[in-house]
Amino acid sequence: MKFLLSIALLALSFSCLAQNETERYVFWQPNVKLTFDMFRGTPTDSVIGSCLDKKVFHCVAVGLWGVLDIPEKKMLRGMKPDKYYFCAAMDKTASFLIVRDSTELKYAQLLWDVCELATRVSRKHMSITLRKMNLGMNTNSVAARMYKTCHNDGKEFGLGLTGGIFDEVILPRDEDAYRFYRNKVDSLLHETEKYATKAEEIERFIRNTPDKGYITPKMIMPDFKKRGEIRY
Repeated sequence: MKFLLSIALLALSFSCLAQNETERYVFWQPNVKLTFDMFRGTPTDSVIGSCLDKKVFHCVAVGLWGVLDIPEKKMLRGMKPDKYYFCAAMDKTASFLIVRDSTELKYAQLLWDVCELATRVSRKHMSITLRKMNLGMNTNSVAARMYKTCHNDGKEFGLGLTGGIFDEVILPRDEDAYRFYRNKVDSLLHETEKYATKAEEIERFIRNTPDKGYITPKMIMPDFKKRGEIRY
């Protein structure tokens, strides 16, 4: 019975991954594109009014989610590797369209793709740091020390590029600027393909619990660049 239950749960897990989506969230993957039906938020009149004043006709609630897991047993820390996960997620319940048209959808898709690029910056910086700090067995604990710094590196990149898109594409509704940024983001996605979000990172987000033998620490090392908590 336990075996059959395990198989059923495993099948359910793969089903979730195949869809890259839960009731609330949708996760970035190359084969997943935003659709009108994913925008399920119900903004207040004041929020809509504020958006219209700025001539912004959609809100796509995306963010760079990340988590660090370390070995549960203290005696194994530094012997077993730390695990880190980054994921670009869209909150469907906080995303909405004021104007339901293809222009708003393509702007939202561009911002979501930038969020995936942000995860890749975090992942790349972590990978480079681990290679540079090749300290043998102690390498296993480097991820815990550098996690917050690399996470913030991705957030900082994403916010910077998003700001440029808002100022130069969305607010003026400039199609030439859109094509420029669309080509730029596509090129960067191609260049950073090896750092793309993996299925196990999405699964960690959906499961919301560490692997067996691991815990999520209550305290983590601060950002070495002293940026505090960057909100994305």
